[in-house]
Amino acid sequence: MAKKQLVRTLGLTQILMLGIGGTMGAGVFVLTGHAAGMVGPAVILVFLLAGLQSLPNSLSYAELASSFPVAGGGYAYISKATKGVLPFSVGWVSWFSSMVYAALSAVGAAYSLQIFLPFLPVPLTAMSLIAIFVVISLRGSEEAGRTQVILAGILLGSLALFVILGLILPSGFSWAEFYKEGGFFIHEGTLENMARVFQAITLVNVLFVGYEVIATTAEEAKNPGRNIPIAVVGTIFICAAVYCAVAFVALGVVSAQELGASSTPLSDAASRFMGGWGAPALGLAGIIATATSLNTALLSSARVALALSRDGYLPAFLSRVHPRLKTPMPAILVSGVFIALAAVSGDEVFLSYVSNFGYMFVVFFTNVSVILLRRKFPDVKRAFRTPWYPVMPILGCIGIVIVEVFTELHALVVGIGLIGVGLLVYQLRRPAERAVEVAAQTIEAAHHEILVPVANPLTAESLVKMAVILDQARGESTLTALSVVKTPGATPLGLAQDMLDRQENGRKALLKRVADYAHKQGMPVRTLLRATRGISSGILGVAEARGGVGMILMGWHGQLSTQRVAGSVVKDVVRSASCDVAVLRDRGVGEIKRVLVPTGDGPHAGLALRLAWDIVRAEKGSLTALRLLPEANGVDMEVEMEVLRQLVEDDLGEIPAEVAFRLKRNNHLADGILAEVAEAKEEAAYDLIVIGASEEWFLRNMLFGSVPDLIANGAPCSVLMVRKHEPATVSWLRRTIKRYRPTNSSEVSSQ
Repeated sequence: MAKKQLVRTLGLTQILMLGIGGTMGAGVFVLTGHAAGMVGPAVILVFLLAGLQSLPNSLSYAELASSFPVAGGGYAYISKATKGVLPFSVGWVSWFSSMVYAALSAVGAAYSLQIFLPFLPVPLTAMSLIAIFVVISLRGSEEAGRTQVILAGILLGSLALFVILGLILPSGFSWAEFYKEGGFFIHEGTLENMARVFQAITLVNVLFVGYEVIATTAEEAKNPGRNIPIAVVGTIFICAAVYCAVAFVALGVVSAQELGASSTPLSDAASRFMGGWGAPALGLAGIIATATSLNTALLSSARVALALSRDGYLPAFLSRVHPRLKTPMPAILVSGVFIALAAVSGDEVFLSYVSNFGYMFVVFFTNVSVILLRRKFPDVKRAFRTPWYPVMPILGCIGIVIVEVFTELHALVVGIGLIGVGLLVYQLRRPAERAVEVAAQTIEAAHHEILVPVANPLTAESLVKMAVILDQARGESTLTALSVVKTPGATPLGLAQDMLDRQENGRKALLKRVADYAHKQGMPVRTLLRATRGISSGILGVAEARGGVGMILMGWHGQLSTQRVAGSVVKDVVRSASCDVAVLRDRGVGEIKRVLVPTGDGPHAGLALRLAWDIVRAEKGSLTALRLLPEANGVDMEVEMEVLRQLVEDDLGEIPAEVAFRLKRNNHLADGILAEVAEAKEEAAYDLIVIGASEEWFLRNMLFGSVPDLIANGAPCSVLMVRKHEPATVSWLRRTIKRYRPTNSSEVSSQ
């Protein structure tokens, strides 16, 4: 299957703000106080050294991200340099470190919210914020980029105001407060001070990983050769300058000991020189700041999951890109769940150490990748080249090793444990995939029966022929032909069943005719004659009792009208069956060579496409996938054709040569489909239309919804209408998400 590509929508400003906001948010408002409590005024030295230590790493990322602008960041580069367990380990750790950092950001925002609403529980608030930003990410990287520019701009403005007012207001910065703990270094002895400085560097190192955040979204960057190096290096210098200025002012207003004990250190400092509105103002800025890092960390983690899935290390569904929004929707949702689970702890210091360990593990091997890829691909055009190669990447590796020696022991244990779990997943993934495949095949085989209720001789033959065609493509289906006789309430069902079994009647003759045809075609067939209290309840009862029924195939003769549909047996089965349901509006099922399928992104449209493909394979015909667009201008036909092709590929797993694609403009879906059928009739008419239920299928006065019913009434050929079974809660959730998802101007309707 072709890899789904993301769209380049991010300009220089957006990329730079992703880097700045992705690293600065949680750091300034959550970790500055903790670092100041550890080393006092020397926290300024800590930020400078952390920035200096990050510079070689950022230069490595600048070269790689501009030369190989693909999703995945450090994982993508080590994957190009080598194969096997190492790339997987890097990707695995990168994914989890991004998710832990997103959780850290959400926890920081939750603490800032407590300034306004102190009764809010931190874990619940953090998870609510995560849910909000999952929705923003689902809307697309361009939407997330715009959000980031706004949030990061407000963040930088707020911090600039904090620094300026802290320096000029009378109750602001004072040297006496700055040196209150006894000097620039607050611990006894040079070794003790240096040890604390390096421990603090380990804590705040995570505040300089904008290069990793930028690199993971490189596939969505415009002009990556120019914009990515500027954004990567610019992020380091801007963040270092801001961190030092903010820490300098905060320590000149509040003592290091007080800052270290506070979860909202900058708000505490602002309240000293801004008065009553200082804490709320910085609290609001803290919420915005941590929101920016949550936004980018979520964006980053989803792209790493996408890259791992593309390479076969994670389940294939995580590499699916929404055809219209162009976002890795499953990867975003799965990452969002893990982020929410990590945020439950509410411990920002522990989350910081864990995420830092993970990032440094990835960055170490990214530096190694620079050297390996220079040797492996010497002729690749590199818009930016790391200066003083190979000294810079080697210095980056040495700096990481030195810093990580001082990480907290329990965070180190968690990080190493995470790598161990990754190695276990790597070793077990093939057996697990095989087990899942076998289980899926077992489940599919257990639901191989096609239940065909036969009552009307006018539709029975076409129904059985359709079942046989589906079996020819699938190979393991079994036909169960069912005839149900309604029995009056006064007659015991057992007695009525005995009478049916002993008597010869027209129903038995119809079942025999059906069975004879199926046997001639080589399809296994069973016949059932059942006495029941109600026709629809009898059909549903047999389907439920047999357990192996995967689809109920029924027929409809004549027009579909509100009066005929409401209360009909077919409608009752469509509404209540706990399996897939297909209804054939029969206008004669002869040789099926041309099949039309209106496409959409719902489960019913997906089932329609798969059934149509089964029919085409069995009949050696052709399939036309149709997509309707509005008549208004502004629709990019090339983009919409790619959307159509992706819809087909997502459902079929490939784009077969027998599939043709058609785009038509019509503001009314049913009119557009019927117009396509009418136009094709002049050249090569369609023999069958397969269409999925619309979202109104559960309404009593429609069989499958307004559009399928209109098509069934108006088409000159047979129409197969299908409804995919899904649990009621899943169906409700999907419809709710669809109702509130962002719409596209090119969308007429989907099924």
